[in-house]
Amino acid sequence: MAGLQTISFAHGEANFPDYDAPPGTVYLVEGTHEAGAAQAIVLIPRPSQDIRDPLRWSHWRKLYHVICLVIYAAVLGCITQWESVIYLPLIQTFRIGVSSLNVGAALMLLMLGVGNCFFVPLSNKIGRRSVYISSLVVVLAACLWLAFVDDIGGWQGAHVLIGLGAAPFEALPAISIADIFFAHERGGKIGWYVFGLSIGSFIGPICGGFVADNMGWRWIYRWGCIFTALTILLFYFTFEETRFIRERGEEAIVDVPHRKTEELSIGSRNPSTAGDIQEKKSRELELAREIGTQPIAGEVFETDNWKPQFRLWQLFPGAWREVWLEFFRPLITCAFPAVIWCGINYGTCVSWLSVMGTTIAEVFSKPPYLFKSSSLGLIYIAPLIGSLIGAICAGPLNDIFIIRLSNRNRGWREPEFRLWVLVPTAFVMACGLILYGVTSAHAMHWIIPILGAGFVGFGLSIGGTIAMAYIIDCYERIDTHVMTTVILIRNLVGFGITWGIQPWIDGMGQQNCFILTGVLAFLIMGPAALAFIFWGKRSRKATTSLYLKIAEQFEARNL
Repeated sequence: MAGLQTISFAHGEANFPDYDAPPGTVYLVEGTHEAGAAQAIVLIPRPSQDIRDPLRWSHWRKLYHVICLVIYAAVLGCITQWESVIYLPLIQTFRIGVSSLNVGAALMLLMLGVGNCFFVPLSNKIGRRSVYISSLVVVLAACLWLAFVDDIGGWQGAHVLIGLGAAPFEALPAISIADIFFAHERGGKIGWYVFGLSIGSFIGPICGGFVADNMGWRWIYRWGCIFTALTILLFYFTFEETRFIRERGEEAIVDVPHRKTEELSIGSRNPSTAGDIQEKKSRELELAREIGTQPIAGEVFETDNWKPQFRLWQLFPGAWREVWLEFFRPLITCAFPAVIWCGINYGTCVSWLSVMGTTIAEVFSKPPYLFKSSSLGLIYIAPLIGSLIGAICAGPLNDIFIIRLSNRNRGWREPEFRLWVLVPTAFVMACGLILYGVTSAHAMHWIIPILGAGFVGFGLSIGGTIAMAYIIDCYERIDTHVMTTVILIRNLVGFGITWGIQPWIDGMGQQNCFILTGVLAFLIMGPAALAFIFWGKRSRKATTSLYLKIAEQFEARNL
């Protein structure tokens, strides 16, 4: 049919004569530019005809699984972050300095990164559900250890175990979201997940402070055991497997309007004959039947297909030998500049929060503030509010912005459209760090540094959401590989900064340290984002052959 091109949307990639579409560039909005013209969002990836395909789940079913992932992220985020308010009682109990506690926190961050090199490839073989439950069991054991620890060596060792067990909560939920949602929906849902991380990171210290004051510091670990056990029950009885191997042979071929330049006349966009109109309607009806999420009346499915996927252990195709090799293969994706930058950007965002958390107990427990543990925890209300606002901006609002940009771009979505929100966020993040560090160093009224902490929470939420959504948009076919590498880089950055933060502050002073972190935060988030906005597509095009090679090997092994 004239004016149409045949294109497979299984992975959202295509090469049109008049539009350069390297991997990551997808045809997202179907319609015209005319005011009031009907438009449609193209479903990427295309759902298969298998009723077990998570892309075919009902809206409420998908929503429930996102809520489970938010709870998972919040619980583990709480357990890994709520200790900053009990540094003083820990110092008194173990008779050590802040640096020894920072070593334990740094080791935990290191294992959070390294652990994903093991858990994420394993999830491709035994399923996401099994890995979620296994990780919670490991964290439960570590919390039990911490509840009865009596020396700094045991405390640090338990944090190594917590880091290993909690590792999947930083990478796997984003992959599960990509399993069950289409490309145009992911940003908002990843924003929910990142907000879940923020809830744990900020509510944890708030609750931990009150628990430490009223029940003793060991009870925060006992409550950690309780919350982890409840989450295990939630996932065991209600969370379904989201891993699904979509066979290449099932992919539908779709005719998509080939948008030409703006000089086309209005008449050329419309079918010219009754035959063309009838052909278009027939094709649309056939497509609707092909990908419809509701079964057609009279269809018969095997009974097992309707059973919830609640088996604890599932083996997906692929040799175990290939799984072990997958522990190292994600490092190949370091050849993609976007992977390196997303890891550093996400890592520094989290690290600035750790830098701030390290100083909260030391600064606000002394004159003129004299905050108790419970009051120290309340400081985290500000970054919690900031992270909520950031999750809304980086999630649903940014998704709407991307769809509008795609429509202006003749229906084509570039992953770099997602990065524009980072430019103003870079200013907010830098101002927050400098405001917090300088005003608290000069003992100004507590409301001023806490306002700065709120800005940091806003920047963290947007930085984390955009990093994960952008890298999945760019390299969807190898999303587990790139997410593993991003989280590994993120936690290596966090490990280094957390390990050296106390000597850094001692050497430069708190004020100069936070001014420097503000400048670094701005450069990594702002100008770097602009560089990828203007040259990111060129980078993706230059690495297309490597990406396709890795993707084909990955799919050939069914991993």
